[in-house]
Amino acid sequence: MKYEVDFNDEEAAIVNDYMKKSNLNISQVARQAILEMIFDDDADLAAYEKAIEEYKKNPTTYSQEEVMQVLTKK
Repeated sequence: MKYEVDFNDEEAAIVNDYMKKSNLNISQVARQAILEMIFDDDADLAAYEKAIEEYKKNPTTYSQEEVMQVLTKK
């Protein structure tokens, strides 16, 4: 499957510099970036879903002031 990505001159220079420094081609750079974005989004979604489930089990909330009091207590 082929895709096309357009860069302006400044972006192209940044990408080309990165490819030279990392010894990767454009396909490798794009694949890595896209997969990292997907995995990061999936991890964020999983963390959100876990937090919602935990909140449903114990819907206790604390104000910012209450949290600061606990954290600064010695």
